[in-house]
Amino acid sequence: MHPEVKEIAAGGLECLPPVLATDAAADRLARFLDLLLETNPKINLVSRRDTTTHVARFTRECAYLVRLLHDDLSRLGAGVRMLDLGTGGGFPGLVVKLLLPEIDTTLVEATRKKATFLARVCQTLDLSGIRVIWGRAEALSDRRNAAYRKDLRHGFEWVTAKALGSIAESLELALPFLTEGGLHWTFKGAGYERELRDCRKLLRRSGLEVHHVDPIPGDESSYLVSIQKLPS
Repeated sequence: MHPEVKEIAAGGLECLPPVLATDAAADRLARFLDLLLETNPKINLVSRRDTTTHVARFTRECAYLVRLLHDDLSRLGAGVRMLDLGTGGGFPGLVVKLLLPEIDTTLVEATRKKATFLARVCQTLDLSGIRVIWGRAEALSDRRNAAYRKDLRHGFEWVTAKALGSIAESLELALPFLTEGGLHWTFKGAGYERELRDCRKLLRRSGLEVHHVDPIPGDESSYLVSIQKLPS
């Protein structure tokens, strides 16, 4: 195992309440990170410059999302389904699954090599209640496309995304998959306020409202923005 992965995993778990920051969770997370660092030179799952720095930051950010999702479980109860769009190397979807293993999880990734890596991680770590779909979000939600998946439409209480463009662009991709009352969670930088202003018409037209903006601890310019699809 890469010597830094246990330290990175421990740093991420500092964001979590004690009930989630267990030894088993730390072990699952460290094993995933080890596979990621082992594979990254071949597939480029994360930037090859300052890789461990990026991985540590992504892990901390995703663990903080887990904290917020865990809080939201009190609203939703059991049987929550999560869809992660553009998972890439597993951030945030795979990290969420490792730290909240009871959540039914679907990972969507457009790059075949990355999707294959994600499937290998799920198999290696013997994860259940998770599936990996190789495809593009816009194709999966388009009835005119051969890749359309009716079973995914409006099927998820949480739709997460990292680095899928502006808030408006991310929302357009997430909307077809959200249930009524569901939340879209996305990671943003200091420009999130401008992006929210730019998508006001989309929010009104689509029956959406800003649920919360949470600053991510340890980084003055990183935020988690959650937007809710209101019941009709």
